[in-house]
Parts: sequence; structure tokens; C-alpha cells
Amino acid sequence: MVRVKFGKEQYDAIKKFEVQHHGDFWKLIMDKMGRSDGLSILDVSEEACLFALTLAENHPTNKLTIMSSAVKPTFDFPANVEYHKGNIMRNSDSIAQRGPFDLIIFNEISHDISDIDNLFKKLKGILADNGQIVLFSRPKNPPLPVPDVCLMLWRKLAATKEELLASANAAQLNSTCFSAAVPISVDKVQWENILYSGCFPAIRNSPKCDERTIRDFCVAKSGKFEFEEKLLIVMLRK
Repeated sequence: MVRVKFGKEQYDAIKKFEVQHHGDFWKLIMDKMGRSDGLSILDVSEEACLFALTLAENHPTNKLTIMSSAVKPTFDFPANVEYHKGNIMRNSDSIAQRGPFDLIIFNEISHDISDIDNLFKKLKGILADNGQIVLFSRPKNPPLPVPDVCLMLWRKLAATKEELLASANAAQLNSTCFSAAVPISVDKVQWENILYSGCFPAIRNSPKCDERTIRDFCVAKSGKFEFEEKLLIVMLRK
């Protein structure tokens, strides 16, 4: 299974979640960039390129390229967004002509990428001299509230801080890390749509985690999903 589904309803649910809980992260990144307009941005996340799409929506002078092997989402993108179907590990040459990029985003980076050393080297090759690569990673424990069939794969796929920094060093990239713990309270219908989007690698790659499994998991929940979200942000530059 490549994913469950990612349409406008799922996009809106994730967007609401981002505004509620991750606004400070995005401000931090933009402060590090030094500007938020006139950027050439590449998003190589497999699903839910939320921050990049928001930058494109709110800043028309930015040019965003989304590269994903997933099926193109069904909702309309802003005019300054191009969707390029492909995999950054196999098709980096085809995207290089659109660079160099000021900002490269990889949300939910994990061992879903089998060779992170090589990934960073490829990204470095298409990064502008003063650009930033921004990675988001989640730890093995505690995982987010997901169906039990995903838990074993979650722990297998999760990349540690030490692994990411070692790969950055192998690619001769300078790194800065930020760890965050965010208290989350989210309506179960909203969380159901976020899980449907397939934005978490363990859900996207668990064959038994289908739409029915996600629905049953969320319906069984009484009240809201409340948990502490752990997140690692890694920023890389030449």
C-alpha cells in the first residue's frame, strides 16, 4: 500500500494541526533562513508537503517544486507550485535543472530512505550556497497514536538523531538540531484524516493499515487524542 488517501479534507486537517501546534517551528526556520519571500523551494517529502505549500500560498514570490513518487493529490495547488513525480534517490538529476534551491524540506525522514548518507549528498548537490536543508524526524518512542499494526514498523523506520548527524557529517554538511516536546489535543475526526493522509512512513508502509483499520482505531477512542508529540528538527547547510 502506497498510502490510504490524500485529498482536500486530509490536507485541511493537517493544515489546521500545523497552525495549532507547529507555528513556532516554522517561525524558527524562517528566522534561520533570514527571509520568507523570493525563495526557490524543493519539498521531497512523500506526502503532506504542508509547510512548503503554505509558504507558496502565503508568499506568491516563492517558487515551490514538490517531488514525490506518490500520486498527485486531488486538490488544486497554488499557481507557483509544480508537482514533479519521481524519487529523489533515483531521479535527482531530473530535478537538478530546476535548482539550485534555497530551501529543501524533508518531512518525516526515516529509514524509509535506505541510504541517508547518499540522500544528503544528492541534496547538497542541488542546494544553493547559502541554502538550508530542513529535516523533521520523530523518535522511536513514544510513537504518535497510530493503529497497533504500525508500531513495530514505526520503531524499525525511525531514524535517530545520531544517525542523521552521522549522515550529515558523511556528506560534509554543517548541522544544527532542535528537539521539541509539544502537548497535543486533537479531535478524533481530525486525527483520523491526518492518519488517512499517509504522511507518517509507518502508516504508509504498513500493508495491514488500511482505511478501515484507521477508522476503527479512531472510532474506538473516547474523546480527543491527547499526547505529547516529540519532534527533532535538523537544519543542514554547506
